[in-house]
This record gives sequence, C-alpha cells and structure tokens, in this order.
Amino acid sequence: MSGTIAVAPDKRWSAAGWLFEWAVEALAEDLDDDAAVASLREIVDDNLGWLGLDDLSPAARAEVLRRIRTELVDRADRELPPTLPHRAEAVDLLRDLSRLAENA
Repeated sequence: MSGTIAVAPDKRWSAAGWLFEWAVEALAEDLDDDAAVASLREIVDDNLGWLGLDDLSPAARAEVLRRIRTELVDRADRELPPTLPHRAEAVDLLRDLSRLAENA
C-alpha cells in the first residue's frame, strides 16, 4: 500500500504507506487547526492513503506547507531509526516532498 500527498493539483508525492503515515502523523502534531488535526488523524486511522492540501483551510494549508519545507526532513533525520531498512531512500523521498512544497 502507498500514500499520496497532493501539494497542489499538479504536484503529487507518493511513498510507501508507512512513510506516508509517518509524514501525515508528524504534520498533525502540534498543528493549531483542530479540524485539520482531526482530518489528518482520520487519514492515518482509516488508512485512506490520500492527503490533498487543498482540502485544508488556507491557514492550515500554509502551516502544513511551511512544516513540510522547513521541518519534516530534519525530523525524519532525528526520528527514523538508523537501522531502518532503506532509511536513506526514505529521507530522500521526504526531501522530494519538501522540494515540491517549495514551489507550491
């Protein structure tokens, strides 16, 4: 199973389900918008495999984009276990997501 984040209608990022869920959970943490937090957690809990940032409120979308651009890769570097198979590739995929978010 995989998951996709639609950063913009024409910019999509896909990854293995576990990495998608890790990213969505990380983005949900400490988000100021309760409705967005509930939506992100529902995506993970129900294994929906899809997050469209355009479905979020403008403020939540801006915050999630900022966090993707500035925090997600560093967090993965800190939190993903060094023994995780294909860890470097997972972090590289998150870098790809970050680059997509920079142009959104």
